[in-house]
Amino acid sequence: MKQTVPVRCHVEKVDGFSAHADWKAVLKWLEGLPNTPGMVFTTHGEPDAADAMAAHIRERFGWKVLVPSYEQILMLS
Repeated sequence: MKQTVPVRCHVEKVDGFSAHADWKAVLKWLEGLPNTPGMVFTTHGEPDAADAMAAHIRERFGWKVLVPSYEQILMLS
């Protein structure tokens, strides 16, 4: 059953990056965030590529990163 659910968050869409060719550019972009995110989700690319990107973010920033499974449901609070 599909339904619209109101959320109180800001969703940012980033255009123009390729997870394969520009992962360093993504890290550079993340450096410019004004606040440390509570959680980062990597959802682009094949599972191995998403895992690698998550590892880069963890190593560089020490942030919590999750690569969700297909159709995984996450409660955000």
